[in-house]
Amino acid sequence: MDAALTPLLHALGKADDATLVRVASLRGFGLRDAADGAVVDNGTIRGSVLAGLVDAAILERTADGAGRGVLHTSVTDLVADEAGMLCGGSARLLLTPVDDLPRELSTLLTSAQPLAMAAYADGQGGDLIVTRRESHGSLGTDDDAATIEFARTQLEQGSTATIEHVLPEGTVVISTVVPTTRWLIVGAGPMAEAISAQGQLLGWETTANESVDVAIDFLATAGPADALAVLSHDASIDVPILNAALASSIGYIGGMGSRGTQTRRRTALSEQGHSDVDIQRIHGPIGLDLGSRTPAETSVAIVAEYLAHRSGRVPGRLTDGAGPING
Repeated sequence: MDAALTPLLHALGKADDATLVRVASLRGFGLRDAADGAVVDNGTIRGSVLAGLVDAAILERTADGAGRGVLHTSVTDLVADEAGMLCGGSARLLLTPVDDLPRELSTLLTSAQPLAMAAYADGQGGDLIVTRRESHGSLGTDDDAATIEFARTQLEQGSTATIEHVLPEGTVVISTVVPTTRWLIVGAGPMAEAISAQGQLLGWETTANESVDVAIDFLATAGPADALAVLSHDASIDVPILNAALASSIGYIGGMGSRGTQTRRRTALSEQGHSDVDIQRIHGPIGLDLGSRTPAETSVAIVAEYLAHRSGRVPGRLTDGAGPING
C-alpha cells in the first residue's frame, strides 16, 4: 500500500472528503504489486491501484458519497495485457473514508513507523491501526485482541503485504506498511557493488562502508526490515560490527567467509558473552546454495536468502510445493 501513503498523509486532517482505497483480495492478475493503494480526493485518484485499470470504477463508486464499503471489479485478459500486466482478473477493493481512520495515523505515518491497518473485508465496522507497541481505533467487535496479535506477527516479517485473516466475527483485511528495507554492506569491491545493485533493483536503500562507527550508528536504528552483510574478514572490523548487530533489532545478519572464518567469528562473539542462540542469528556462510561463483550470481543467492528469511520460508522449488506461489 506504499503508493497510498503520501496522499493519505496529505488527506488526513483536511476538511475535504477523501477515500482510502485498499486492495482486499485478488484473483488472477499474475504477480501482485504490494505498493497498490490510492486516495480519492475531490475526484482525483492519487496513488495507484491495478496499474490504473479500474480507476473509472473507483471514481464512479466514490462519486456518490456512499462512504465505507466494498467495490468488486474485474479486468479482461486483453485489457490487462495492453497495460503490461500478466493477465486479467477480479479484485475486491476496500473503500474507507479518511475521516474514519484513527487520528493517530498521521503521526505514525510522519514518523515512518512500521504499522498495520485492519478492517473487516465487508467494509463494515471500524478501523484498527497496530504498531509493534501500541494500537489505535477498533473494529467495533471482540476481534480486536486477536487482530492485534496477528498483525504484530505480520509486522515482524518485515514486509509490506495484505492478508485476509478469518476471525469469529468475520474476515479481517490486514495491510502491513513497513519502511523501505535498508541494507548495510560492510566491505568494498565487486561483491559489495553486486549486492548494492541487487538491492537497488528491489527498491532498497543500500550503503557500502567499512567503518565500524558507521555500522554501529546504522545498527542503533535498524529494525526487522533491515539487513547487514559483513564481507570484511578483518577481525578488527567484523567482530565489533557483528557484536553490535546481535545486540540490535536488525532482521537479517549475514557474514561472508569460509567455514574457518565463521568459526573464528563465533569464538570471538562467544568470548564477548553471546550465547549460541544469539550467534545462530548470523547467516554464515551467507546466501543460499545456488552454485553461485561470480559476484553477480552470489549477490542473487544472498538477496534470495534474505527474502526467504524475511517471509519465514524454507527455500525450495515451487514445483515441489502446493501452496500459493506469490507470497
